[in-house]
Amino acid sequence: MTQNSKMMHRRTAAVIVLIAGLFATAAHAEPRAIVEDIDAAGSRFAFMDYVEQGDVVRLSAGERLVLGYFSSCMQETIIGGTITIGLGESDVTGGQVQRERVACDGGQVELGKGQANNSGVVAFRGGTDKSAAALRPEVTLYGRSPLFRSTLAGTLVIERVDQPGTPVEIDIRRGANDMAKRDIALVAGGIYRARLSAGSERRELIFDVDAFAEAGDQPKLSRLIRF
Repeated sequence: MTQNSKMMHRRTAAVIVLIAGLFATAAHAEPRAIVEDIDAAGSRFAFMDYVEQGDVVRLSAGERLVLGYFSSCMQETIIGGTITIGLGESDVTGGQVQRERVACDGGQVELGKGQANNSGVVAFRGGTDKSAAALRPEVTLYGRSPLFRSTLAGTLVIERVDQPGTPVEIDIRRGANDMAKRDIALVAGGIYRARLSAGSERRELIFDVDAFAEAGDQPKLSRLIRF
C-alpha cells in the first residue's frame, strides 16, 4: 500500500468513526422517559426531568422513583436499587419495581426553538381555521386536566375548536404546569387548540381529549403535552 493510500484509508476510517459518533450522540440525546415523581436525596434528577437511554439513577434503601416511558406508555414505580434507563423500560438491580401500562400518546416529541413548523406545534398566524385538516389533533390526552411541560414561560390560551366554548387563559412557567392543580378540566371527547405567547415567540397545538378520559390527577403520562 502506498503512502497516499495509507493516508486516504486513515482519513476514511476517521470520517466513519466521526459519523458513527454523531449518530450515537443523536440517539443518546433522545428522551426516553420522564420523572413523574422522585424522593431521593442528592439525585441529579428532579420532578418532570427527562431521562435518556443509558442514564443511571441510584436510590438508597427506601428512596422512590416514578418514571413514565414515552414509547411504551409504561409507568414504573421503583424503590431502592440502581436503575439504568432503557428504550421502553428500566433495568433495575438491587431494588423493587412495579410496572403498569397506562394510556398515553407515545409518539410525542418535544419541540425546541425553530422546530415549531415540523410537528403539531405550528407558528401562530392569527385567525381561526376550522377546516378538517386544521382541526386534526396531533396529540390525544387520556385525562381531562392537561399537564403542560413547556420550554417557554408565557400566556397560554386553551380554546375548544370543534364547538363553541369559553377559552381558558393562564400564565405558565418553564417546566411543569399541571391543570389538575388549578382545577381546570376539559370536556371528554372535545378538540382543543392551545396557543402559547412568550414575547415574540408563538406556538400552537391542536389536541383532543379521549371520550373516556376522567378528571383529576390521572397518570401524568396520560395527560402530558410536551409544548
